[in-house]
Amino acid sequence: MELTSLSFWIFSTLAVLSAIGVVFLKNIVYAVLSLISTLIMVSGLFFTMGAELIGALQIIIYAVAIVVFYVLVISTVPEFKGETIDPNYMFVSLPVGFLIFIELAYVSLYGAWKSNVGMFTSEVIKEMGNVKAVASVLFTKYLFPFEVASIILLVAMIGAIIIGKKDHVIEEEASNGSL
Repeated sequence: MELTSLSFWIFSTLAVLSAIGVVFLKNIVYAVLSLISTLIMVSGLFFTMGAELIGALQIIIYAVAIVVFYVLVISTVPEFKGETIDPNYMFVSLPVGFLIFIELAYVSLYGAWKSNVGMFTSEVIKEMGNVKAVASVLFTKYLFPFEVASIILLVAMIGAIIIGKKDHVIEEEASNGSL
């Protein structure tokens, strides 16, 4: 077994074990740490498959920025400190989760058959590099969806700041008024 294949199996096994930890750990801090481990292992998978840009973005965006945001929310919002979820939501979440699983399985299987079809062959990617290939597709063919996603994320960030600020200001005014 060659080194690339061995590292792929090691990263994938650790990613699956970490993902199981995200789902089944009771302590939310341990679940977030397991999420960080999962994201880093997935990044390692990208590196072993030769997608260095996606692997680096996985670490920078998800393993650092998003997880820091999760930790911030967990530490500041009292609703996330150990409350259990209403079991009635299980009746909705299980079928929706099953449908998402079926969709992902279909896309994965269908994508495995269509993976060699595309505008860039492996020779072209080796010649121009992963970053340039991704950038040329992203900023030509997918420019409009990329910009729409940017606007949606900007609006969501502004909304989260406004919602978070309102609660914080209300709590401050209540504590100042009672003194």
